[in-house]
Amino acid sequence: MPRAGSRAASPPAPRTKPADERRRDLLDAGLAVFLDRGVPAATLDQITRRAGVAKGTFYLHFESKEHLLAALQRDWEAKLVARIETAVANAGGDWSNRLDAWMVAAMTDYPTERALHDVLFHHPLLADHGAAAAERAPGGGAPDLADSLTALIRGGIADGVFDTADAELTAMLLCSALHRMFDRIWHRDDTLAPDRMTAATRQLFRRALGLPDA
Repeated sequence: MPRAGSRAASPPAPRTKPADERRRDLLDAGLAVFLDRGVPAATLDQITRRAGVAKGTFYLHFESKEHLLAALQRDWEAKLVARIETAVANAGGDWSNRLDAWMVAAMTDYPTERALHDVLFHHPLLADHGAAAAERAPGGGAPDLADSLTALIRGGIADGVFDTADAELTAMLLCSALHRMFDRIWHRDDTLAPDRMTAATRQLFRRALGLPDA
C-alpha cells in the first residue's frame, strides 16, 4: 500500500498509438506533404517524418506512396458521399426531390478545394501500381460517388419513379459527366454561372431517369 500522503502511481502511458490512429496520422501527413510538394516530389522520408513514425510503421499500413494516395482519394470521396447522403435524407420521400438534393449537394461540394482535388486525382502513377483496385476491394471501404447515386436510382426504380435500363451504368455516366464538367471549368480562364451549371445538370439527371424537366 502507498504511504499516507503519497500519490498513487500513475498507469504507464501507452508506448504506441492504436493502429487506426497511426493510419490516420499517415493519411494526414501524406496529404500535407502532397499539397506542399506535389505527389511526384514527395518522399516516404518526408511523410513518415511528418507523421512521427518509422518507415516500417508506414509499410504496416500502405504498400507504397501510391497506395497512400489511393487511400486519400477514398477518404476524400467518402466524406463527400456522407455529406451528399445527408442532404438526400433531409429531402424527404419524394424521389425527384431526392435526386435534385443529390445533384445540388454534389454541385456544391465537388468543386470546393480545387488544389486538393488536383493533387489527389491528377496523378498518373495509380494505373501502374494497382493501388486504386486494392482500395476498392470488397469490404474495403465506404461507397463512392457512383455507388451512392446507383443506390438512389435503384430506389426510385423500385418505386416506379425512375426509368432506366441500367442503374449502375447510368450512375457512372452521370458522375463522369459531373466530374468532366468541373475539370473543364477549373482549367478555363472564364467561369460559368453557377445557376447555369445547376440548371443544365438538373435537366441532364432528370432526363436520364425519365423525369420531366423541373
